[in-house]
Amino acid sequence: MSIWVVNTSPLVFLSNLGRLELLRHEGREACIPRAVAEEIAEKPDAAAQAVQAACATWMQVRNVTDQTAVTLVQAALHKGEAEVIVLAAELHAERLVLDDQDARRFADRCGFKVIGTLGILLAAKQRGVIASLSVKVLGVVRWRKRVEDRKRANDMPYIQLVAMLQL
Repeated sequence: MSIWVVNTSPLVFLSNLGRLELLRHEGREACIPRAVAEEIAEKPDAAAQAVQAACATWMQVRNVTDQTAVTLVQAALHKGEAEVIVLAAELHAERLVLDDQDARRFADRCGFKVIGTLGILLAAKQRGVIASLSVKVLGVVRWRKRVEDRKRANDMPYIQLVAMLQL
């Protein structure tokens, strides 16, 4: 069984799209660190309720044991992202599910395989699980654009993907 460790934004995106179950495709074990579970619970909305329901049934909330490593990673990333990376190392996870570009670059430099929300949706489309990506991708891109505008990050990969899909 492969283990995927998931960060907050992919959980929120997939929950809002009604596609949280894509994280457990083909017997995958989806785990979230305690910091991510706490971050989700801070905003009690429909997405939080969906994630909490998944945690009660098939998704695991795990505690990170190496808090020193979390503190070191937090020098570059937020706590949830830091815990995702450290937990992935502790569990020997196959993949990390991250959308934040800084976190993705950090995880990649550490040797982890990374996928984001759009990658999960694209894989589901290729497997025939999702009939159309256009509305789903556009929703993710628009939400990401608002978040990234605040952070002044570059959205070019997402804009190029939208153009490629001819939305």
